[in-house]
Amino acid sequence: MTDKEQHHQHPQFQQLSAETKEAIKSIMVMPTEQEIEDKKNGKRKRKVPLPHGHSQLDWMKKQSTAQPCFDTSGNGGKITIQELKKHNNENDAWTVYKGRVYNITDYFQFHPGGKIELLRAAGNDCTQMFEFTHSWVNFEAMMLKYFVGYLSIEDN
Repeated sequence: MTDKEQHHQHPQFQQLSAETKEAIKSIMVMPTEQEIEDKKNGKRKRKVPLPHGHSQLDWMKKQSTAQPCFDTSGNGGKITIQELKKHNNENDAWTVYKGRVYNITDYFQFHPGGKIELLRAAGNDCTQMFEFTHSWVNFEAMMLKYFVGYLSIEDN
């Protein structure tokens, strides 16, 4: 059973309406068959050259001095799937990791895999893809100040 199938077997997921289930499925980013095959064969993804001052250490320095992004619009930090989907490009990108929404816009200049790979996460839930590709990386620590709120998946 795949991770996506396991998620869909969760009792809380089963209680949601068909419309809400489809909305959740529509934002999940999964590894491609080629990526799965490459990982099995020990083939690593190519990294892109980053400009000076854009290493992961530089990112951690930037992140440590950034102002928090938590949504203070009065909705209790709840981000709907519809709102998440609006933030789907290099100039305005949000993603979901383990139910938490993060603003990844500033990270485009620092992502070792390049902008195209990071765009896959923009406006989507990157949890499965991130765990597949970067299981050793502490996402929450890396994006701490860029936390926006919590994905709301409640039925209307």
